[in-house]
Amino acid sequence: MKELDLKFEKGKNIIVGKNNSGKSNIIKAIDLILGKNSPTWNKSDNITDNDFFEGKTENEIFIWCELKKSDEELLNLSDAKGAFFKLFDKYNYTYEKMDVNFSNKDDLFKFSTDEGQARIDSDNYKKEWIGTKRYCIHGFEDELNDMTDFAFAFRSTKESDEYIKEMLFLYKKADDKEWLFSVNANFRNELLQSAIIPSFRDPKDQLRITNYTWFGKLLRKYIQVDDSDLNDAFGKVKDASNKLFKDLQNNIFYQKNQIAFPNTEISFQFNPDAKQDIYKSALIYVDDGFNSKLDEKGSGIQSVVIIGLFDYYIRNIAHTNGSLLAIEEPEIYLHPHGRRVISDRLDAFLDGHKNQVILTTHSPEFICSPHEDINLIVVKKDDGTFAKNLSFNDVKTKQILIKKQNAEMFFADAVILVEGADKYILESIAEEFGTKIRINSNGIEKDLGRNWLNDYNISIINCGGKHEFWKYVKILNEFKIPWLIIADFDYIRNGLNDFFTKLSYEQHFQDGLNALKSKINNSGKYKSISEIDNAETKQEIEKYISKLSEENRIHILTGELEDFYRLAPTYDKEQGVIEILSTAIEENNNISEYVKIDEFVNALEFFVENILKLELVEDENKE
Repeated sequence: MKELDLKFEKGKNIIVGKNNSGKSNIIKAIDLILGKNSPTWNKSDNITDNDFFEGKTENEIFIWCELKKSDEELLNLSDAKGAFFKLFDKYNYTYEKMDVNFSNKDDLFKFSTDEGQARIDSDNYKKEWIGTKRYCIHGFEDELNDMTDFAFAFRSTKESDEYIKEMLFLYKKADDKEWLFSVNANFRNELLQSAIIPSFRDPKDQLRITNYTWFGKLLRKYIQVDDSDLNDAFGKVKDASNKLFKDLQNNIFYQKNQIAFPNTEISFQFNPDAKQDIYKSALIYVDDGFNSKLDEKGSGIQSVVIIGLFDYYIRNIAHTNGSLLAIEEPEIYLHPHGRRVISDRLDAFLDGHKNQVILTTHSPEFICSPHEDINLIVVKKDDGTFAKNLSFNDVKTKQILIKKQNAEMFFADAVILVEGADKYILESIAEEFGTKIRINSNGIEKDLGRNWLNDYNISIINCGGKHEFWKYVKILNEFKIPWLIIADFDYIRNGLNDFFTKLSYEQHFQDGLNALKSKINNSGKYKSISEIDNAETKQEIEKYISKLSEENRIHILTGELEDFYRLAPTYDKEQGVIEILSTAIEENNNISEYVKIDEFVNALEFFVENILKLELVEDENKE
């Protein structure tokens, strides 16, 4: 991706989008800045040629990660270790600050270069150290407690086959324009404890045991090295290993070796001898009918265990004010029930929005959660990467998320909205329509195709009634997803006015509708245009319907769905739809044998030409 700005909220942040839209790049950027490894460590392979835009290493990689502290949050830095420095200008008698300007990154990183380091070491500046080292002037809490905005700026370039990595730590008060800063300050996990779980699950990496990883800290804190029972058990294991390997030990280090290496013995052990390293030998086994190590299990159980361990760590060990869990595609290799278990586990991790979750997904189980507020981020590629946020934090917007099938609209390139079960009829009509329509694609004529809805990433969404259209359109507009509405005739009389009002259409749309409604209402409450006897009124309605479709993408049918059945089914509503579709499948007929499809076809033709921007070609060989 060339450029992308994202804002993550407290609570659950869900990133959705088609494959190759850039979702993985977002998680990688978060991991690079906030993950366990130092972003600027020159031996790390955290940057490759493929990370540069279009793989061109003459470009640069720049990441700005900003953390904001709310008024009710308190920094708890009592366990923080280490130190960083800020610069004091001895001649101007003030601290060096930066007015951050992304268009001039050289100025932002001016102290990271060799020349900048020379300036820091000159007589012009004094390093004022902050932290827990003996040479520090201030402690972390004294320096940072009153600050509200924190940021990390990272840049990488490639010069002579070497990746140059630079990083700044910046902080300020909310009302300040300029930032205090420190070069290469390794002060990330102290502000926000994070765990990043990429799509490729690797417990050996995500649960790496060192003295600086969260899992290593958990085990070190949890395992008491002076536990008498533990020491007795290790002693017995050591005695057993000495007996088992006695002959091998004697043969390797036989008597002649004692001449060169006097007073030296060799031993084989099943556990570390040093007390401080006991925690590093811990292994996780899972017994799901077959007892084996965690890294030999499926990614689903791996995700559950990693999330559970991190949750325990931040609640019982780290005691931070807020923590971040970023997970890529948590649904991988999981059946629907397993996905819901993971989703519930993530909701529990949020701890009332104290913590933050960022996840990428293609699964509705993680989107359709009416109990938690959700910040949904749709990522699309359209002449560059584009992302749009929308918060689902009230009853009206959450209603849309209750239906899992509706979640697919967030992945769609375009959407057709219908009132209810006519979704299934329209999908069948669309299949038949695709077999009878040809398009001109770059000068080549071809069939649109039976599966054109999938080919062009189109979703048909059941809105659950005509009064719900405006809610869906509002969301689709926010995400810049084009749409078409297909509604029954009575939408003109009941629902369309409210649609115009809720979406703040210009007044003339309502004026024109009200004038037409007055004529319809005076004649009766009709559900079909065929019930209107007045030819002039009927002509006005037909003209209005045509204009509404062309100008507003709202296609009004001349009746209800039932009016288009060639033979009425035994049942009504959704059961009737199922009956018709089942009959068509059993008799191996097109849907047009049971439903008059002309008006639906007109709507689909409009959709293909005006929303998909495809050129239709008449096919004289097809009926």
